[in-house]
Amino acid sequence: MAGHPQLNRGLRLLGALALIGLVHWLNLKTPPAFRLDALYVIPVLLVAWHEGLGWGIGFAGATSLLRFLVGIDQMPAETPMVARLVNELAYLAVVAVAITGLSQLRRMQAQLQLLATHDPLTNVLNARAFSNELAQELSRNRRYGRPLALIYLDLDDFKAVNDAHGHATGDAVLRLVADAIQGAVRQADLVGRLGGDEFAVLMPETEGTVAHAAANRLAGGIRTVFRGTPSVTASIGVVSVTGSEAGTDELLRKADQAMYQAKRGGKDRVVQVVL
Repeated sequence: MAGHPQLNRGLRLLGALALIGLVHWLNLKTPPAFRLDALYVIPVLLVAWHEGLGWGIGFAGATSLLRFLVGIDQMPAETPMVARLVNELAYLAVVAVAITGLSQLRRMQAQLQLLATHDPLTNVLNARAFSNELAQELSRNRRYGRPLALIYLDLDDFKAVNDAHGHATGDAVLRLVADAIQGAVRQADLVGRLGGDEFAVLMPETEGTVAHAAANRLAGGIRTVFRGTPSVTASIGVVSVTGSEAGTDELLRKADQAMYQAKRGGKDRVVQVVL
């Protein structure tokens, strides 16, 4: 179910509609003294939480119409139309406040989730989240024997950039590098900042030749972005595996070793190993 978001949304909306239908049926079957139409708030708020403000507003309008139609039969005949309209406006006002509060709470939750999994400077995955993704992908790799590649990148002489141009420039460089990495790999690939000026790219379902080509493209992209001052290049290690028993730490260590081999070989180059 988690892999079918549209199906999940459809089921949630059908569930909300079923709840609205149940409340409507109860309103029709119970005596006028029992006003159960306040229960419409439950499916409206559920929809607003899971599907967003627009859906919540739409369901609020629909339930207000149902309330109004049932009220025509249940309210005393002498009840002025203005009073009926005021009742529905009051209902909509209460629901609007509740939906707005839920929307703000949902945004705060999304921001907290983003902070828990993403690096605040570059907006790519942080080290913990990246390691978790790598562990899950390695588990699939072992189970199904599918290829997997890991790119490990370290900027060359980044300390000199900070010393010569300041940390604000250094931070700008890291953001540009993260953007360059994301522009050089596929949408399905996962980019993470492992610390300082070290980045990694997890490439599921990827053969070593494809990963090597992506790493070379990435090195060239960084070289192009920073043509001028400061001049920035990267040393890159690539590890490719198929059905390996290697764990997360071992794979990261092998990629790190390949990266340092690239540095020892003259920097601004790619070194690949196969497990």
